[in-house]
Amino acid sequence: MSEVMSDVNSDATQNETRNETRDETRGASVPARRQIDRRRLLLSAAGGLGALAVTGGVGWWVRRPQARGPRLWSAADLGGRVVLPAGAQRGLFASGYDGRVRALDPGTGAVRWSREVRAAAPVDQLGVWQLDSSGGWPVAAGDGVVCVVSTSHVQVFDAASGEPRWEVALPQGADSGWKQGPVVGGGAVFAVHGSALRCYDAASGALRWSGEGAVGAVGDPDASGVSDVSDASGVSGVLALDGDTVYAAGQRGGLLAFDARGGERRWAQRTVGVLDTPPVVERGVVHVLENGPTPGSARVFALDAATGRVVWQRGRLPVAGPLSVADRAVCLLSGDRLMALDADTGETRWTAEVAAGLGRGVSSMTAADGAVYVGTNDDRLFAFDLASGLPRWRDEPERLREDTEFTRVFLAASGSAVFRGSRSGLRALGAPPSA
Repeated sequence: MSEVMSDVNSDATQNETRNETRDETRGASVPARRQIDRRRLLLSAAGGLGALAVTGGVGWWVRRPQARGPRLWSAADLGGRVVLPAGAQRGLFASGYDGRVRALDPGTGAVRWSREVRAAAPVDQLGVWQLDSSGGWPVAAGDGVVCVVSTSHVQVFDAASGEPRWEVALPQGADSGWKQGPVVGGGAVFAVHGSALRCYDAASGALRWSGEGAVGAVGDPDASGVSDVSDASGVSGVLALDGDTVYAAGQRGGLLAFDARGGERRWAQRTVGVLDTPPVVERGVVHVLENGPTPGSARVFALDAATGRVVWQRGRLPVAGPLSVADRAVCLLSGDRLMALDADTGETRWTAEVAAGLGRGVSSMTAADGAVYVGTNDDRLFAFDLASGLPRWRDEPERLREDTEFTRVFLAASGSAVFRGSRSGLRALGAPPSA
Protein backbone atom coordinates (compact mmCIF):
# COMPACT_ATOMS: atom_id res chain seq x y z
CA MET A 1 0.00 0.00 0.00
CA SER A 2 2.98 2.34 0.39
CA GLU A 3 3.13 2.44 -3.43
CA VAL A 4 -0.49 3.54 -3.68
CA MET A 5 -0.79 5.82 -0.65
CA SER A 6 2.05 8.06 0.51
CA ASP A 7 2.04 8.14 4.30
CA VAL A 8 2.79 11.67 5.45
CA ASN A 9 3.33 12.43 9.11
CA SER A 10 3.74 16.07 10.05
CA ASP A 11 4.56 17.55 13.43
CA ALA A 12 1.19 19.28 13.42
CA THR A 13 -0.58 15.94 12.96
CA GLN A 14 1.34 14.34 15.80
CA ASN A 15 0.26 17.09 18.18
CA GLU A 16 -3.46 16.78 17.46
CA THR A 17 -5.80 15.15 19.96
CA ARG A 18 -5.83 11.37 19.56
CA ASN A 19 -9.16 10.71 21.35
CA GLU A 20 -11.46 12.41 18.87
CA THR A 21 -11.71 13.26 15.22
CA ARG A 22 -13.37 16.27 13.61
CA ASP A 23 -16.14 16.24 11.05
CA GLU A 24 -14.87 18.91 8.65
CA THR A 25 -18.29 19.46 7.04
CA ARG A 26 -20.05 20.25 10.34
CA GLY A 27 -17.12 21.38 12.48
CA ALA A 28 -18.17 19.11 15.39
CA SER A 29 -16.23 16.48 17.31
CA VAL A 30 -17.31 12.85 16.97
CA PRO A 31 -16.39 9.79 19.06
CA ALA A 32 -13.15 7.91 18.50
CA ARG A 33 -14.99 4.75 17.46
CA ARG A 34 -15.69 6.26 14.06
CA GLN A 35 -11.93 6.58 13.57
CA ILE A 36 -11.46 2.90 14.44
CA ASP A 37 -14.14 1.94 11.95
CA ARG A 38 -12.32 3.87 9.25
CA ARG A 39 -9.12 2.04 10.05
CA ARG A 40 -10.94 -1.28 9.79
CA LEU A 41 -12.29 -0.20 6.44
CA LEU A 42 -8.79 0.67 5.24
CA LEU A 43 -7.47 -2.66 6.48
CA SER A 44 -10.26 -4.43 4.68
CA ALA A 45 -9.41 -2.57 1.50
CA ALA A 46 -5.76 -3.50 1.92
CA GLY A 47 -6.75 -7.13 2.34
CA GLY A 48 -8.80 -6.94 -0.83
CA LEU A 49 -5.85 -5.58 -2.74
CA GLY A 50 -3.67 -8.32 -1.32
CA ALA A 51 -6.15 -10.96 -2.41
CA LEU A 52 -6.28 -9.41 -5.86
CA ALA A 53 -2.49 -9.51 -6.05
CA VAL A 54 -2.43 -13.20 -5.09
CA THR A 55 -5.21 -14.00 -7.56
CA GLY A 56 -3.45 -12.14 -10.34
CA GLY A 57 -0.09 -13.76 -9.62
CA VAL A 58 3.18 -12.22 -8.56
CA GLY A 59 3.31 -10.18 -11.75
CA TRP A 60 0.13 -8.26 -10.93
CA TRP A 61 1.99 -5.27 -9.50
CA VAL A 62 4.31 -5.10 -12.47
CA ARG A 63 1.43 -5.26 -14.96
CA ARG A 64 -0.79 -2.70 -13.21
CA PRO A 65 -1.89 0.46 -15.09
CA GLN A 66 1.04 2.76 -15.71
CA ALA A 67 1.25 6.07 -13.83
CA ARG A 68 2.31 9.01 -15.97
CA GLY A 69 3.74 12.28 -14.77
CA PRO A 70 3.91 15.54 -16.74
CA ARG A 71 6.35 14.24 -19.35
CA LEU A 72 8.21 16.67 -21.61
CA TRP A 73 10.66 14.48 -23.51
CA SER A 74 12.91 11.45 -23.17
CA ALA A 75 16.08 10.14 -24.82
CA ALA A 76 16.86 6.47 -24.30
CA ASP A 77 20.24 6.71 -26.01
CA LEU A 78 21.48 9.31 -23.51
CA GLY A 79 21.95 9.05 -19.77
CA GLY A 80 24.34 9.34 -16.88
CA ARG A 81 25.04 12.46 -14.85
CA VAL A 82 22.91 15.50 -15.58
CA VAL A 83 23.60 19.07 -14.43
CA LEU A 84 22.22 22.55 -14.91
CA PRO A 85 24.64 25.48 -15.18
CA ALA A 86 25.23 27.69 -12.17
CA GLY A 87 23.94 31.24 -12.36
CA ALA A 88 21.65 32.72 -15.00
CA GLN A 89 23.04 30.71 -17.91
CA ARG A 90 20.45 28.44 -19.53
CA GLY A 91 21.29 24.93 -20.66
CA LEU A 92 21.47 21.26 -19.77
CA PHE A 93 24.56 19.06 -19.78
CA ALA A 94 24.94 15.30 -19.46
CA SER A 95 28.00 13.15 -18.83
CA GLY A 96 27.20 9.68 -20.06
CA TYR A 97 28.16 6.08 -19.45
CA ASP A 98 29.78 6.13 -22.89
CA GLY A 99 32.45 8.60 -21.74
CA ARG A 100 31.04 11.58 -23.66
CA VAL A 101 29.73 14.94 -22.45
CA ARG A 102 26.79 16.54 -24.24
CA ALA A 103 24.91 19.83 -24.30
CA LEU A 104 21.16 19.52 -24.74
CA ASP A 105 18.24 21.85 -25.25
CA PRO A 106 16.38 21.65 -21.92
CA GLY A 107 13.04 22.26 -23.64
CA THR A 108 13.26 19.60 -26.35
CA GLY A 109 16.15 17.29 -25.46
CA ALA A 110 17.87 17.95 -28.78
CA VAL A 111 21.63 17.42 -28.64
CA ARG A 112 23.49 20.66 -29.37
CA TRP A 113 26.97 19.17 -29.26
CA SER A 114 28.78 16.04 -28.09
CA ARG A 115 32.44 15.58 -27.14
CA GLU A 116 34.52 12.62 -26.01
CA VAL A 117 36.11 13.05 -22.59
CA ARG A 118 39.79 12.31 -22.43
CA ALA A 119 40.72 9.56 -19.97
CA ALA A 120 43.77 7.46 -19.27
CA ALA A 121 44.92 5.69 -22.43
CA PRO A 122 44.65 2.92 -23.13
CA VAL A 123 41.39 2.48 -21.22
CA ASP A 124 41.87 -0.74 -19.28
CA GLN A 125 39.35 -2.75 -17.29
CA LEU A 126 39.93 -0.53 -14.26
CA GLY A 127 39.14 2.57 -16.29
CA VAL A 128 35.97 0.99 -17.67
CA TRP A 129 34.89 0.07 -14.15
CA GLN A 130 35.57 3.58 -12.87
CA LEU A 131 33.47 5.16 -15.59
CA ASP A 132 30.70 2.61 -15.18
CA SER A 133 30.55 2.84 -11.37
CA SER A 134 30.55 6.64 -11.37
CA GLY A 135 27.68 6.84 -13.86
CA GLY A 136 29.59 9.17 -16.16
CA TRP A 137 32.52 11.44 -15.42
CA PRO A 138 31.77 14.22 -12.88
CA VAL A 139 30.68 17.42 -14.61
CA ALA A 140 29.91 21.03 -13.66
CA ALA A 141 28.82 24.03 -15.72
CA GLY A 142 28.72 27.79 -15.38
CA ASP A 143 30.36 31.01 -16.55
CA GLY A 144 30.15 29.83 -20.15
CA VAL A 145 32.15 26.63 -19.65
CA VAL A 146 31.60 22.94 -18.94
CA CYS A 147 34.18 21.15 -16.78
CA VAL A 148 34.60 17.36 -16.70
CA VAL A 149 36.98 15.37 -14.49
CA SER A 150 38.12 11.90 -15.57
CA THR A 151 40.73 9.62 -14.01
CA SER A 152 43.49 11.42 -15.87
CA HIS A 153 42.43 14.97 -16.77
CA VAL A 154 40.48 18.06 -15.85
CA GLN A 155 38.94 19.23 -19.13
CA VAL A 156 37.03 22.40 -19.92
CA PHE A 157 34.79 22.94 -22.96
CA ASP A 158 33.01 25.99 -24.30
CA ALA A 159 29.40 25.70 -23.15
CA ALA A 160 27.95 27.12 -26.36
CA SER A 161 30.02 25.34 -29.00
CA GLY A 162 31.59 22.39 -27.19
CA GLU A 163 35.03 23.37 -28.42
CA PRO A 164 37.85 22.37 -26.02
CA ARG A 165 39.28 25.36 -24.13
CA TRP A 166 41.96 23.81 -21.93
CA GLU A 167 42.89 20.73 -19.92
CA VAL A 168 45.16 19.76 -17.02
CA ALA A 169 46.66 16.32 -16.46
CA LEU A 170 46.04 14.76 -13.04
CA PRO A 171 48.68 12.86 -11.04
CA GLN A 172 48.83 9.18 -11.87
CA GLY A 173 46.73 7.13 -9.49
CA ALA A 174 44.69 10.09 -8.23
CA ASP A 175 41.04 9.16 -7.85
CA SER A 176 39.39 11.68 -5.54
CA GLY A 177 38.47 14.05 -8.35
CA TRP A 178 36.46 11.68 -10.53
CA LYS A 179 34.64 10.25 -7.54
CA GLN A 180 32.89 13.56 -6.86
CA GLY A 181 33.67 16.42 -9.17
CA PRO A 182 34.51 20.04 -9.85
CA VAL A 183 32.61 23.27 -9.14
CA VAL A 184 32.43 26.35 -11.37
CA GLY A 185 31.70 29.97 -10.50
CA GLY A 186 33.13 33.47 -10.23
CA GLY A 187 35.12 33.03 -13.41
CA ALA A 188 36.99 30.06 -11.93
CA VAL A 189 37.05 26.27 -11.98
CA PHE A 190 37.79 24.44 -8.72
CA ALA A 191 38.99 20.82 -8.82
CA VAL A 192 41.11 18.44 -6.78
CA HIS A 193 44.63 17.77 -8.05
CA GLY A 194 46.05 14.82 -6.11
CA SER A 195 45.37 15.88 -2.51
CA ALA A 196 45.27 19.63 -3.18
CA LEU A 197 42.39 21.91 -4.04
CA ARG A 198 43.22 24.00 -7.10
CA CYS A 199 41.63 27.08 -8.60
CA TYR A 200 41.96 27.68 -12.35
CA ASP A 201 40.94 30.61 -14.49
CA ALA A 202 37.81 29.43 -16.31
CA ALA A 203 38.72 31.12 -19.58
CA SER A 204 42.42 30.30 -19.89
CA GLY A 205 43.11 27.44 -17.47
CA ALA A 206 45.85 29.45 -15.71
CA LEU A 207 46.45 28.26 -12.15
CA ARG A 208 45.33 30.92 -9.68
CA TRP A 209 46.14 29.09 -6.45
CA SER A 210 46.60 25.65 -4.90
CA GLY A 211 46.05 24.61 -1.30
CA GLU A 212 45.88 21.53 0.89
CA GLY A 213 45.44 22.06 4.62
CA ALA A 214 42.84 19.44 5.40
CA VAL A 215 41.62 18.79 8.93
CA GLY A 216 43.59 16.15 10.79
CA ALA A 217 44.99 15.23 14.15
CA VAL A 218 47.12 18.33 14.48
CA GLY A 219 45.76 21.34 16.34
CA ASP A 220 43.37 21.78 19.24
CA PRO A 221 39.84 22.69 18.20
CA ASP A 222 37.64 24.84 20.41
CA ALA A 223 34.36 23.62 21.86
CA SER A 224 32.60 24.07 18.53
CA GLY A 225 35.12 21.89 16.67
CA VAL A 226 36.75 24.76 14.78
CA SER A 227 40.52 24.35 14.47
CA ASP A 228 43.23 26.85 13.50
CA VAL A 229 45.84 24.23 12.58
CA SER A 230 45.74 21.40 10.08
CA ASP A 231 47.91 18.59 8.78
CA ALA A 232 48.78 17.76 5.19
CA SER A 233 46.37 14.87 4.63
CA GLY A 234 44.74 16.80 1.79
CA VAL A 235 41.23 17.33 0.56
CA SER A 236 38.81 15.02 -1.22
CA GLY A 237 36.68 15.69 -4.28
CA VAL A 238 33.65 16.67 -2.18
CA LEU A 239 33.36 20.37 -3.06
CA ALA A 240 30.83 23.19 -2.89
CA LEU A 241 30.98 26.84 -3.91
CA ASP A 242 28.93 29.72 -2.55
CA GLY A 243 29.82 33.30 -3.41
CA ASP A 244 33.47 33.96 -2.55
CA THR A 245 33.91 30.80 -0.45
CA VAL A 246 34.73 27.29 -1.63
CA TYR A 247 34.20 24.35 0.74
CA ALA A 248 36.19 21.10 0.61
CA ALA A 249 35.91 17.91 2.65
CA GLY A 250 39.06 16.49 4.20
CA GLN A 251 40.28 13.08 3.13
CA ARG A 252 40.27 11.92 6.75
CA GLY A 253 37.17 13.86 7.72
CA GLY A 254 36.22 17.40 8.55
CA LEU A 255 35.28 20.36 6.38
CA LEU A 256 37.36 23.35 5.27
CA ALA A 257 36.44 26.77 3.92
CA PHE A 258 38.76 28.67 1.55
CA ASP A 259 38.65 32.16 0.13
CA ALA A 260 37.73 31.47 -3.49
CA ARG A 261 39.75 34.41 -4.77
CA GLY A 262 43.12 33.90 -3.08
CA GLY A 263 42.97 30.45 -1.51
CA GLU A 264 43.43 31.55 2.12
CA ARG A 265 41.88 29.12 4.54
CA ARG A 266 39.04 30.69 6.51
CA TRP A 267 38.21 27.88 8.91
CA ALA A 268 38.41 24.13 9.47
CA GLN A 269 35.65 22.21 11.22
CA ARG A 270 36.72 18.92 12.84
CA THR A 271 33.40 17.88 14.38
CA VAL A 272 32.06 16.35 11.18
CA GLY A 273 33.43 13.03 9.95
CA VAL A 274 34.14 11.76 6.45
CA LEU A 275 31.75 13.21 3.87
CA ASP A 276 30.45 11.37 0.80
CA THR A 277 28.15 14.07 -0.57
CA PRO A 278 28.86 17.78 -1.11
CA PRO A 279 27.64 20.30 1.47
CA VAL A 280 24.79 22.62 0.55
CA VAL A 281 24.89 26.32 1.43
CA GLU A 282 21.73 28.36 1.89
CA ARG A 283 21.30 31.77 3.53
CA GLY A 284 24.62 31.79 5.33
CA VAL A 285 24.40 28.23 6.66
CA VAL A 286 26.38 25.19 5.45
CA HIS A 287 24.39 21.95 5.67
CA VAL A 288 26.44 18.76 5.85
CA LEU A 289 25.48 15.06 5.83
CA GLU A 290 27.82 12.55 7.47
CA ASN A 291 26.56 9.04 6.75
CA GLY A 292 28.49 7.37 9.55
CA PRO A 293 30.17 3.95 9.78
CA THR A 294 27.05 1.92 10.60
CA PRO A 295 23.35 2.01 9.58
CA GLY A 296 21.40 4.49 11.66
CA SER A 297 24.48 6.51 12.65
CA ALA A 298 24.14 9.35 10.14
CA ARG A 299 24.40 12.93 11.36
CA VAL A 300 23.31 16.22 9.82
CA PHE A 301 25.11 19.45 10.72
CA ALA A 302 24.25 23.08 10.17
CA LEU A 303 27.40 25.22 10.29
CA ASP A 304 27.75 28.98 10.28
CA ALA A 305 29.20 29.76 6.86
CA ALA A 306 31.34 32.63 8.19
CA THR A 307 32.92 30.84 11.16
CA GLY A 308 32.32 27.09 10.76
CA ARG A 309 30.73 26.87 14.21
CA VAL A 310 27.93 24.34 14.71
CA VAL A 311 24.48 25.93 14.67
CA TRP A 312 22.65 22.63 15.24
CA GLN A 313 23.08 18.93 14.60
CA ARG A 314 20.88 15.85 14.39
CA GLY A 315 22.19 12.35 15.01
CA ARG A 316 21.16 8.71 14.75
CA LEU A 317 19.40 9.23 11.46
CA PRO A 318 18.71 6.29 9.11
CA VAL A 319 20.12 8.16 6.13
CA ALA A 320 22.28 6.72 3.37
CA GLY A 321 21.41 9.00 0.49
CA PRO A 322 21.81 12.59 -0.65
CA LEU A 323 21.04 15.87 1.08
CA SER A 324 19.23 18.76 -0.58
CA VAL A 325 18.19 22.17 0.77
CA ALA A 326 15.51 24.52 -0.56
CA ASP A 327 12.99 26.98 0.89
CA ARG A 328 14.38 26.64 4.44
CA ALA A 329 13.95 22.85 4.42
CA VAL A 330 16.71 20.21 4.63
CA CYS A 331 15.58 17.10 2.74
CA LEU A 332 16.97 13.60 3.29
CA LEU A 333 16.29 10.25 1.65
CA SER A 334 16.82 6.83 3.19
CA GLY A 335 15.43 3.85 1.34
CA ASP A 336 11.64 4.27 1.36
CA ARG A 337 11.66 7.20 3.78
CA LEU A 338 11.76 10.86 2.77
CA MET A 339 12.03 13.51 5.46
CA ALA A 340 12.32 17.28 5.74
CA LEU A 341 14.00 19.13 8.60
CA ASP A 342 13.61 22.78 9.50
CA ALA A 343 16.75 24.52 8.25
CA ASP A 344 16.78 26.91 11.22
CA THR A 345 16.36 24.41 14.06
CA GLY A 346 16.88 20.90 12.68
CA GLU A 347 13.46 19.80 13.92
CA THR A 348 11.48 17.38 11.76
CA ARG A 349 8.85 19.06 9.61
CA TRP A 350 7.40 15.94 8.01
CA THR A 351 8.19 12.42 6.88
CA ALA A 352 6.73 10.59 3.90
CA GLU A 353 6.91 7.09 2.51
CA VAL A 354 8.20 6.67 -1.01
CA ALA A 355 8.54 3.52 -3.04
CA ALA A 356 11.88 1.76 -2.70
CA GLY A 357 13.45 0.93 -6.04
CA LEU A 358 13.07 -2.62 -7.33
CA GLY A 359 16.20 -2.48 -9.48
CA ARG A 360 19.91 -2.56 -8.74
CA GLY A 361 21.67 0.70 -8.03
CA VAL A 362 21.50 4.01 -6.20
CA SER A 363 18.37 6.16 -6.06
CA SER A 364 18.50 9.94 -5.74
CA MET A 365 16.62 13.00 -4.46
CA THR A 366 16.67 16.75 -5.00
CA ALA A 367 14.58 19.72 -3.86
CA ALA A 368 13.91 22.95 -5.73
CA ASP A 369 11.23 25.62 -6.08
CA GLY A 370 8.67 24.16 -3.69
CA ALA A 371 9.02 20.52 -4.70
CA VAL A 372 11.02 17.42 -3.70
CA TYR A 373 11.81 14.84 -6.38
CA VAL A 374 12.83 11.22 -5.79
CA GLY A 375 14.21 9.10 -8.62
CA THR A 376 14.41 5.36 -7.93
CA ASN A 377 16.70 2.79 -9.52
CA ASP A 378 13.82 1.21 -11.46
CA ASP A 379 13.03 4.28 -13.61
CA ARG A 380 10.32 5.75 -11.40
CA LEU A 381 10.13 9.42 -10.45
CA PHE A 382 8.07 10.91 -7.62
CA ALA A 383 7.24 14.55 -6.86
CA PHE A 384 6.26 15.78 -3.38
CA ASP A 385 5.17 19.16 -2.08
CA LEU A 386 8.08 20.63 -0.15
CA ALA A 387 5.90 22.48 2.37
CA SER A 388 3.64 19.58 3.36
CA GLY A 389 5.26 16.37 2.12
CA LEU A 390 2.10 15.45 0.23
CA PRO A 391 2.54 13.68 -3.13
CA ARG A 392 2.03 15.69 -6.32
CA TRP A 393 2.56 13.10 -9.05
CA ARG A 394 4.53 10.02 -9.98
CA ASP A 395 5.87 8.68 -13.23
CA GLU A 396 6.84 5.11 -13.98
CA PRO A 397 7.83 2.97 -16.96
CA GLU A 398 5.42 0.73 -18.78
CA ARG A 399 6.84 -2.28 -17.00
CA LEU A 400 8.78 -2.35 -13.75
CA ARG A 401 11.77 -4.66 -13.77
CA GLU A 402 14.02 -6.12 -11.09
CA ASP A 403 16.63 -7.57 -13.47
CA THR A 404 18.21 -4.21 -14.27
CA GLU A 405 21.88 -3.38 -14.61
CA PHE A 406 23.43 -1.47 -11.75
CA THR A 407 22.72 2.22 -12.22
CA ARG A 408 23.12 5.53 -10.47
CA VAL A 409 20.31 8.06 -10.68
CA PHE A 410 21.05 11.78 -11.08
CA LEU A 411 18.49 14.56 -10.75
CA ALA A 412 18.60 18.26 -11.60
CA ALA A 413 15.66 20.63 -11.11
CA SER A 414 14.92 24.25 -11.90
CA GLY A 415 11.57 25.99 -11.78
CA SER A 416 8.89 23.38 -12.39
CA ALA A 417 11.10 21.18 -14.57
CA VAL A 418 13.08 18.16 -13.37
CA PHE A 419 15.63 16.15 -15.34
CA ARG A 420 16.45 12.53 -14.56
CA GLY A 421 19.55 10.74 -15.84
CA SER A 422 20.44 7.08 -15.37
CA ARG A 423 21.69 4.10 -17.34
CA SER A 424 18.30 3.77 -19.04
CA GLY A 425 18.38 7.29 -20.52
CA LEU A 426 17.51 10.89 -19.87
CA ARG A 427 14.02 12.24 -19.21
CA ALA A 428 12.46 15.64 -18.55
CA LEU A 429 9.21 16.18 -16.68
CA GLY A 430 7.22 19.14 -15.39
CA ALA A 431 6.64 22.50 -17.04
CA PRO A 432 8.80 23.47 -20.02
CA PRO A 433 11.79 25.58 -18.93
CA SER A 434 11.36 29.29 -19.63
CA ALA A 435 13.49 30.81 -22.38
